[in-house]
Amino acid sequence: MFRTSRGRPGRHTLLITPLLSLLLASCGGGGDASSASGSSSASNGEATTAVSTDVGNSNAGTSTGIAPIAANPAAAVPILAAAAKAPSTGSPASSSAGGTNAGNGASGPAAPVTTSPATTTTTTTPATGQVIEYYGDSTIWGYSSGSGARVAMPAPAAFAAALPAARNYSVINEGVNGSTACQLLNGTDGRHPAWDTQMASSKASIVILNHAINDEWKEDLATYRGCLSSLSQKARQHGKKIVFETPNPTRDSGVNGLDVYVNAMKAVATQENAPVIDQYKYLTGYLNGQSAYTICPDGLHPTDAVYILKGKYAAGAFALMGL
Repeated sequence: MFRTSRGRPGRHTLLITPLLSLLLASCGGGGDASSASGSSSASNGEATTAVSTDVGNSNAGTSTGIAPIAANPAAAVPILAAAAKAPSTGSPASSSAGGTNAGNGASGPAAPVTTSPATTTTTTTPATGQVIEYYGDSTIWGYSSGSGARVAMPAPAAFAAALPAARNYSVINEGVNGSTACQLLNGTDGRHPAWDTQMASSKASIVILNHAINDEWKEDLATYRGCLSSLSQKARQHGKKIVFETPNPTRDSGVNGLDVYVNAMKAVATQENAPVIDQYKYLTGYLNGQSAYTICPDGLHPTDAVYILKGKYAAGAFALMGL
């Protein structure tokens, strides 16, 4: 500020001071104007942030900035979950377990199947049309040769996949590891009630029975035949159609081994006037003199590929029965 020699404001000073104030105000200067401008800028920035946050987060107004949006699981999960859905290729087993954890939106690899064979029922196709229940031992359940895990496609699943779609069958895998025909009949296989009770509550119109491998070790021949006959007769009393299926060849195959029980099953089928899916004959021909270990590395249970082969063969034989 200009001053006179007496220390008081001079005339020029009084004129310049208002002019400077006007100039500063018009240029946005001054403490008040600067504060107002800063507040406006902050307000505009928050509005921009809020708009960006709404794109990926339904909790608008709680986000503190744009950076968290990129890492926000709520934005990413729906996209990943949709991408994880692939066309179904089969079972309850298989099939039903996808990469998406329903209910929480999480996505990722399906957890390993750890279901006990004594309590698992696998519905291979939707429960509509004619229901087929497929009973047997571990070679029906789908025991993986050597590992004990369940194969991706047990024989009943491959069977269901190969059946004519127009017939609209539903196939249920009722196999139980280590079981026999007599255990199934008496309700002592660890999973099913007594056979009469099982058939009374069953929705199946067709029942396939494949028991012989464990029976050779656990039951004498006469008892085995009697149990097969009773299974057939009781099922028919409840309106079911019976189909017998011989087992795959094993390390015990031979004229004094598994062959004896296979022939006994065929004899019972003839006696009961029931059709037979003869896997034993088919796979023995397939081996063409080679060891059973060729198709069953542990001597008992087929490879994954042979399980599928069994299912396809069964479907072809079944289709010719006209059931």
